[in-house]
Amino acid sequence: MRETTTAETRKAKTQSVGRAVSGLAKRALDKRGFVDASIVNEWPTIAGSLIGGNSLPEKISFPRDRSKPGTLHLRLENGALSTEVMHFEPVLLERLNRFFGFRAVGKIKIIQGPLPSVEKRTRPPLPPIKSEARIAIEQSLDTVSDAEIRDALIQLGKHVAQRRAVD
Repeated sequence: MRETTTAETRKAKTQSVGRAVSGLAKRALDKRGFVDASIVNEWPTIAGSLIGGNSLPEKISFPRDRSKPGTLHLRLENGALSTEVMHFEPVLLERLNRFFGFRAVGKIKIIQGPLPSVEKRTRPPLPPIKSEARIAIEQSLDTVSDAEIRDALIQLGKHVAQRRAVD
């Protein structure tokens, strides 16, 4: 009888955690009508800070005829916000459809209830920029004649230098 090695007996290949998780997430998102997690992740950007920060898209239900747009089921934290959502529904629909690239959503159904609690992570404050880095940034931008652009570039350079110090 021949001895088998672990390489011969193992049938599954290793894969990254990200690939495994995205596969599991895709199945869960498909059940809710989402193509991918980007609508949930980008919701505050799509809907704006007020509506996006106090609501969460739950699912998109499509009619049997897939050529017609679906209905976004939107969970709202409080009832007062539902009036705001109804008022801005045409704007939200236009933003959603622009996000998808086609007319995917035709109406919004509001569901009132608590949102899942999300632990907000705050970044630690950035360390102060070193004086030699600040001087180097300012000297490299001496040739920029527009004061507003130069100031914006200096601020950007300082922020990049601070982020590099942390990373």
